[in-house]
Amino acid sequence: MVEYLNPIQALAVIRGYLATGGPVVSAIMVTAFFMWALIIERMVYFGFGQRGLARQASELWAARADHSSWAAHRIRERLISEHRLSAEQFFGLIRVLILVTPLLGLLGTVTGMIMVFDSISGTGSSNARVMASGISKATIPTMTGLAVALSGVFLINLLDRRAARSVAHFADTLEIQAEPGTPHGGHRRLTGNASDTGEVNITPLLDIVFILLIFFIVTATFVREVGLGLNTPQDDPPQEETVPPPTMVLSVRNDGFVMVNDVRMIDPRSVKPVVEEFRAREPRGVVLVSVAPQAEAQATVTVVDQSRLAGVEPAVTLQQER
Repeated sequence: MVEYLNPIQALAVIRGYLATGGPVVSAIMVTAFFMWALIIERMVYFGFGQRGLARQASELWAARADHSSWAAHRIRERLISEHRLSAEQFFGLIRVLILVTPLLGLLGTVTGMIMVFDSISGTGSSNARVMASGISKATIPTMTGLAVALSGVFLINLLDRRAARSVAHFADTLEIQAEPGTPHGGHRRLTGNASDTGEVNITPLLDIVFILLIFFIVTATFVREVGLGLNTPQDDPPQEETVPPPTMVLSVRNDGFVMVNDVRMIDPRSVKPVVEEFRAREPRGVVLVSVAPQAEAQATVTVVDQSRLAGVEPAVTLQQER
């Protein structure tokens, strides 16, 4: 804690905190700066400026000779209203800033969860090290927004009570004299506010839901199970699966020549164009090399190589002796 008293060290810690939480934390800090500046201004007003304004208004009321007429009562009410408006200045803006900070924290939670899901989709697993950046950007803005909002709620309640006491005390200093039979009432105070109603803010509850979802993602284990694929039989299989593919038979003779489907005879070195023509005509066709028992090995190797050059891996069989 002692090293944080060093301005350089404290500035480095703040920069690291802002970098870890992302741009949403910076927006929350700017909002908190304006909120606390307005709160401090109100505290300074209640400590120094409010007494002087109240004294001037009291002297103005005391200088009047008439304190009991209908017009005097209206002037008194105007003085009290002006004092209340002066005391409650900036209260509405402070409440708006208090409401904005949890919403900014919720925005940081959403952006952090987007980063978490991006890391999961990229890696395919819930690795905490990979998701650490997104988790920090999801939790730190929420914590910062709630902390700023709690401090603002505490201070605005203190300011409300201080303003109410100030208005009540100021109303007591304005003495009035009620005439008999007057309907305006001599001791009525304009200290209440009928529009004060309680507000229910569910933003922290939404943040908690998102945080629980993040913890579920972190603690969950994504296992990729490897199983056996099953091919179910089809009622009407396609025609290409029922009809055998066309076959071209290359018979290597004992004299070294090759018979194509027992129709024509070619040289082994001319097998490539014949196979290419066959594959162009029948893309699903297969090539079978049938070797005679007394055929030369060189001729068989040539036929196989020519077929491979044509892009076909032939099947080689040995003819039975007749």
